[in-house]
This record gives sequence, C-alpha cells and structure tokens, in this order.
Amino acid sequence: MGETRVGLVCGYLDPSRDGVADYTRRLADSLREIRIEPVLVTAHGLAAGEAAVGVTERWDALGVLRAARAVRRLDVDLVHVQFAPSVFGFSRAVGMLPRWLPSRVPLVVTLHEYGVWAGRGLGRRIRSNLWSVAEHHGYVDRETLFLTTAADVVLVPSREHLCVLQKRLRRHAPVTLEVPIGLNVEGPAVGEMQARADVRRVLGVAPGAALVVFFGFLHPAKALDQLISAVADVQAQHPGTHLLLIGGAESHSVTGTAAHQFRRQLDQVAAACGVQDNVHFTGYLPDSKVSRLMRAADVAAFPFHEGVTRKSSSLLAAFAAGIPVVATAPPGELRRPTEDQAVLRVPPNDTAALAAALEMVLSDRALADRLAAAAGEVLAAQSWDAIASAHAEVYARVLASRRTLRA
Repeated sequence: MGETRVGLVCGYLDPSRDGVADYTRRLADSLREIRIEPVLVTAHGLAAGEAAVGVTERWDALGVLRAARAVRRLDVDLVHVQFAPSVFGFSRAVGMLPRWLPSRVPLVVTLHEYGVWAGRGLGRRIRSNLWSVAEHHGYVDRETLFLTTAADVVLVPSREHLCVLQKRLRRHAPVTLEVPIGLNVEGPAVGEMQARADVRRVLGVAPGAALVVFFGFLHPAKALDQLISAVADVQAQHPGTHLLLIGGAESHSVTGTAAHQFRRQLDQVAAACGVQDNVHFTGYLPDSKVSRLMRAADVAAFPFHEGVTRKSSSLLAAFAAGIPVVATAPPGELRRPTEDQAVLRVPPNDTAALAAALEMVLSDRALADRLAAAAGEVLAAQSWDAIASAHAEVYARVLASRRTLRA
C-alpha cells in the first residue's frame, strides 16, 4: 500500500442510512487509488461488511475512551475524523477523542454538519454566553468540544461552515480549508429519451406530463410537505405533473416509529392536496436505479428549511443527472426565485415561491438548459479525483509540519 496510513473515523459506518458514512466509504476508495492507505474506523457492529476496524460499541464518553485506545494500536500516521452529529449517535463525547489520542499523531477533522447546535431549556442564553467565552479563548467548541480546537487542520464542505467556525473561535480558529464533497450516485449512462419513456410507463405518467424529483433521505427538515403542496399548485399551469420522492424515511437521524410516522404524514399531505395519485415514493434504491429515475425528470427540487449548500450530495446527484435544480437559499437571503450558482434559488418555507420557481423551469426551456449547463461546470470541479488529491496535499502538509516541529 502507500506510505501514509490514515485512520478515517466514522462513528457509524452505515452508508445505506447516512450520507456522511457513504462519503467516507467513497473517500477511502479514492484514497487507495492514489496510494494512501485508509483504515476505516467505526463501531464494532458495522465494521465487518465494510472491511473496517471496529473500535467501540457506542460513542458515549466511555466508548470514545475505548475507541481512542483501539486507534492507538492501529499504528496510523494520521487520524481524520468525519464529524456530523448523526454519525456519532448525536453524542458530543466524540469531541474528547483528541484528549485521549497520542499527541504525536496529527488530527484532521472534516465538519460535514456544523453550526446547527442550539441550547434548549431554562438558562440557554447564559449557557450560550459561557460557550462563547470559552470559544473566543480557544478552549473548547460548543458543538465539537476539542475536535476543532485540537485539530491540525479542519476541512469544511461549504463556506457557511467556515464562517461559523471563524465567528466562534476567532483568532484561535485552526487552519481551515474548503474541500467540496463528491458525487454519491453512480450509474450507467442512460439515454434521456429512453429513460423518460420507461419511467413514465412504470409510474403511469402521461408522456407529455412534467415530472419533479427529490432525492435523499426523507426528513422533516427538508420541507417535503411544502414540496407536495407546491406540486399540487403547479397542476394549474401544468396538468398531470407528478412528484417522485427517491429515498427512504429511516436514517440515523429519523429512526423506527418516527420514520414511519413521518412517511404517513407525507401521504396525508398528498391526500389533502388531492395529488395522492401523482406522488410516488421509492424507498431506498441502488445507484443505477436512482440515476435512471433522475434522468427521466424535468426538474429536481430541494426545499430544505435551512437552505441547500454545495455540501448536499443530493444536489450533486441532480447535477450529474443533467436536470435543472430548484433549491432553497439560507433564510433571509432572498424574497423571490433567483438564479445562483447553477441553481434557481427560492426563499425557504415559501410554498408559493417554490411553486413559482418550478413553473419557471418547466415553462422556460432556455432557463432549464442554462441551469443544467452550469451544473456540469460545478461537477467538473468536484470530482473524486480532485477531492482525493486535495486530501493527499493536506495529509502531506500536516505530516511535514509535525516532522519540522520534532526536528
């Protein structure tokens, strides 16, 4: 294998139920191709199927201590933590990991999700102020504890994460680099016309009807109820429009009963809007089927409550399918549909604006073509080869810096 051995820490390495886990697996594959040896580090129950190493049963404080001891025995040159609350069971104890790892081993952290923590209950303002004081002095971070403050380098997939980190830690912020995520859906090239015909025949969609698609985990934060309502509104100008929701309801964020209840709620919204026969749920599907379905659509829609950034793998999948995208901007940025970086952006939590944007794309062929062309340029800059090369440069820089300090 290669000269550099990297421990990729992903709390629950379950790619079928978590986007960060899927990203970690694909990153490992890409690193192997450039002769870097990744060691996937995860929970015991999820290690065997992914050729990974199990280091703990759970990610509470005791579990993280056990994980740190196990990582010590792996003889890695560098530890790279893939951080998102869901991938560690929403336990912040993983933030203690740097305190229990050997100081000689450099630490790199990727913040896949960041800036989402909010205090609750009585005294939350006081606690928030105390966290701010600790962060401004570089002691600890409210969201990741010591992961960011102890890291040699922090990687972020979007500029929004970088802004939050710099605002919190100020002059104590670690070296932070923006490294985009890569495409997580791969499939054989499928002719658009054939895909459109096949998919419409299976779904019972009229040949000339519009098809709106969503891809990703079904989650309350993604405003899918508003998307269903918007598609119902679009029917006035585009009769027979259908909505295809690709993805499962159960993930590490929404599990068991909660997932089933949310799925039923979406069915109820569709029935209340009178479009229950025009809304289709696929559940989890392999890459090849996802790719085929998305290529058959006229437009993809992602109306997340907090806005959609370049870190969205679902957004990249739509780009790769060659279809125009409608997606929300962060709250407060827009009042009306606006073209921005290969996407027609809309304000969040505004069903009327979402419906208007969908109608614009479905009615304006030039707009649709322009968005799809710009999306292709974005994809070219976010290939897995480019991502792997960026990681190799970061690892080499960190290891060289450590050798210089020891010299």
